Amino acid sequence: MAILWRMLRLAWRYPMRLICFIAAGFGLGAVGGAIVGMSHLALDLLDTAAPPAWMAERFGIHEVQSAFYTLLAAGGVVLFCKCALAYSERYLEAWLTHRLLMDTQASLAEHLLRLDIAYFHRERAGEILSRLTNDLHFLGRSVKFACILLTTPLALIWYLAVLFYLSWQLALLGLVAAPLGGWGMAYLSRKMRAASRRAQEKRADLTNAMVQFLTGIRIVKAFGCEEFEARQFGAENCRLFQVAMKRERARALERPLAEFMSACGTLAVMAVGGAWVFHAGLRPADLGAFIIALGLMYGPAKELSRANSDLQEALPGAERVFGIFDLRPAVAEGAEELPPFQKAISFENVAFAYMPGISVLRDITFTVRKGERVALVGPSAAGKSTLLDLLMRFYDPDRGRITIDGVDLRRVTFKSLRRQMAMVSQEPFLFNCSIRDNIAYGRSDATAEAIESAARAAYIHDEILAMPNGYETLVGERGANLSGGQRQRLAIARALFKNAPILILDEATSALDAESESKVQEALDRLMAGRTTLVIAHRLSTIRRADRIIVLEAGAITGQGTHAELLDSHPTYARFVRLQTGEADEY
Repeated sequence: MAILWRMLRLAWRYPMRLICFIAAGFGLGAVGGAIVGMSHLALDLLDTAAPPAWMAERFGIHEVQSAFYTLLAAGGVVLFCKCALAYSERYLEAWLTHRLLMDTQASLAEHLLRLDIAYFHRERAGEILSRLTNDLHFLGRSVKFACILLTTPLALIWYLAVLFYLSWQLALLGLVAAPLGGWGMAYLSRKMRAASRRAQEKRADLTNAMVQFLTGIRIVKAFGCEEFEARQFGAENCRLFQVAMKRERARALERPLAEFMSACGTLAVMAVGGAWVFHAGLRPADLGAFIIALGLMYGPAKELSRANSDLQEALPGAERVFGIFDLRPAVAEGAEELPPFQKAISFENVAFAYMPGISVLRDITFTVRKGERVALVGPSAAGKSTLLDLLMRFYDPDRGRITIDGVDLRRVTFKSLRRQMAMVSQEPFLFNCSIRDNIAYGRSDATAEAIESAARAAYIHDEILAMPNGYETLVGERGANLSGGQRQRLAIARALFKNAPILILDEATSALDAESESKVQEALDRLMAGRTTLVIAHRLSTIRRADRIIVLEAGAITGQGTHAELLDSHPTYARFVRLQTGEADEY
């Protein structure tokens, strides 16, 4: 019920259309009742051998015939109204379904973008993709079926009122099978819902398997594992099939059960009603009108049953979508605007762990003054990338704090913090759009001159002009149409275009050859003048240009200083330098 209530709250965003939709459903029931009443009167008029007493006293046979044909004409008008109401109901149902699905897709994407990065590290890509596609599809279906469940009972109420008006005894007899059928439907609904929930989980597993071999296709082919991946995918597909068939078995039983119950009710009414016609003076017209009303009522009842079964199948998908909406970011956004960077970045007794009991950083304390270049050096898993993630507020420290100009980063908005930073990672990510759009990412007002200036500074402008479409060239998925060096220089151009006062470089020159590295390093040196830079460095050429070097080991700072100072005083750093110059065989 909670899920249905949430869907109704979504629909209430459009109150006029929802009210018109409900009114159309209510009108359909009223028109159905009118049809039954007109059918009853028509049967009375056809009973010319024994017309009703009030007719026989006041009208002759010709007047009765005229009334009959007039009634038929009126019936045509009523049927036209019924068709118009049915069209309105179906159209409004479709409008509400598609509009709410569109709104939910937009809201879900916006909500996902607000979640902290830990969620994306924790969840599988296939699981997230499945919720954005398969589960949203089922949410749309559940909204549709919820609309049917909202209006169909209104028609049923009208038909039930007519049935009890015609004969409450026959009405009770026609509904005698309802409790048994209701129990059967409830049992099947539980089975379908449980099977559908498992099917959604298996569908997510299947999507994840597909995403995995598609994103890792180079490794799959390099290791000759096409058949292995095909078997893995086939096994997931088979498991999904088995779960889906459990759901379909319950679903296949639902419609025959509803048909059987309605047929039993009709047969019981005909048997008892026929006996009353023969022995108790019940007029055939009354029985005929009752059977017509019962037949009309079974239509919405069957539709209600089908909608319920489909809803039970779709609800697990809706639950999974609403489950994402219920998630809250672990990193809470502050309310203050961070003023433009002026003085220093400070890490004060910072400690952090991704998992309880496994420390990644321990009591990290250092300050980076404005305009200073600081290199972070250390073995893998020393905590270098984590430090930069904390500065970007992808995570928050477990203990201690990080400040910019004395302002705790937990107090400021994400936008005001991150617009003052530009980042180039070791594995640059490019979007599947043009080179121009990648450089000016997120800036629709970017000028061609500014974009080209950033490209020249990254020493890639001439290569872009040599491409068939120049700056309009599509880079492909993850920049697949470019070389590794070109991808890295485009990422550097994107950071340079942002022109932020704080630069974060995760070994930004690692993918470049010696000549390109030299050119890009010169550009970086020129553009970093007066800017604050934190760089994770592995190459000696990058480290030597730093104003200060911080050595990290096992999540702790074990040394700080210039290249010359550390070379004399820090054995681990000296060993690292010997490795870079070929004087050591391991680090």
